[in-house]
Amino acid sequence: MVWLYNFPSWLLALTLVLVFIALSWLSLLLVRRPLQRSSTAALIDNGTVGWFFSGVSLLYGLLLGLLTVATWQNYTQASGLASREAAQLSVLYRNLSGYAPVQRKPLHAQLRRYTQHIVQRSWPNQRLGIIDDEESTEFMRLQTLLLGYGPDTTAHELIHQQALQAFNNLAELRRLRAEAIGGGVPAVIWWVVLLGALLTLVFAGLFVVPSFWFHGLLNSLLAIMLGLLIFLIVSLDHPYWGEVSVSTNAYELVLKKVMIDF
Repeated sequence: MVWLYNFPSWLLALTLVLVFIALSWLSLLLVRRPLQRSSTAALIDNGTVGWFFSGVSLLYGLLLGLLTVATWQNYTQASGLASREAAQLSVLYRNLSGYAPVQRKPLHAQLRRYTQHIVQRSWPNQRLGIIDDEESTEFMRLQTLLLGYGPDTTAHELIHQQALQAFNNLAELRRLRAEAIGGGVPAVIWWVVLLGALLTLVFAGLFVVPSFWFHGLLNSLLAIMLGLLIFLIVSLDHPYWGEVSVSTNAYELVLKKVMIDF
């Protein structure tokens, strides 16, 4: 499904809307015309069909509404996770400032290099659904430098303990971000969403409307709404994928405002 996120947002929205409009007209051709030509059409009461259609559309609308809220919450959590990781980078950088210059400079340089790698390499790969392996290499280099430091005074020992705590927190946040890259709505829910959309469009064709073209217009408007809602869910489903994704602003701010020794 990652290939969907290679499209620009406007093109993805337009494609989904056009697909649902085509399905609405196809369902109308397959359901309305045979129904109108049979004797069953005289027995159909639009009021009765409307009651059933209201129930179907209500249940399906609740499903889409709950799914939209869930994906939006997932998106905001992913955005908050990125902000927390950037903040932890800032905390670690400031903790390292208490080291002696001979240890501080290589640690600062490697931490800045790691942060730049996140912005320049990891994030573009994440938008393609790929976890960047080189980021792990940069992170391990930082760990090697940090664990190789041996404090010689009590004050340095306290600073080192704080730096290790910040590093461990950073490692945890990095792991959570990596897990979130592949997360999303389960496939079974997507099947229910798509089949529910088709059922809604087919149900809309059961109304008796004298004008075929007017009936098609009504179905098209319904299809446009369905296409837009599903586009919204698709866009928010993977918060690190595609054009509508979490930005690197928090990391760039740390590079510009905190890591300014280089």
